[in-house]
Amino acid sequence: MKRNNDEYVKEWLMYAYDNLVSAKRLFSNMEQEDYIPYHTICFMCHGSAEKYLKAYLIWNGWILEKIHDLEDLLIYALDFNCEFEKLKKECKLLNRYISEGRYPGDLPFDSIGEKDAREAIDAADKINEFVKERINFEN
Repeated sequence: MKRNNDEYVKEWLMYAYDNLVSAKRLFSNMEQEDYIPYHTICFMCHGSAEKYLKAYLIWNGWILEKIHDLEDLLIYALDFNCEFEKLKKECKLLNRYISEGRYPGDLPFDSIGEKDAREAIDAADKINEFVKERINFEN
């Protein structure tokens, strides 16, 4: 069965929202847990932002590509709407967590903390709201 573009975009939005809600719930358990996975929270925020941007692009007819770099996705989004320039700071911040949030790499493990997780959630939230305001389903 062939799905229409709106259904496909809605799926991307649901996955993006799921990533963001999961990150927020992990963060909100700070007072109840001995350990908060800040790396995972930041990685999930990156994933959420990536999916929101891809939803917007697909909604505009973009053919899905395997791109994880938010700044690259933002360049594509700018082709459809120059207002996306407003998300440059958030995309740059979240790009840091493409790999650092889930693999040992350039950053020491303890270098991602509570402040980073809060900033990542705020950035992903901003991208969420920005994208959802610009996707209008006809039904």
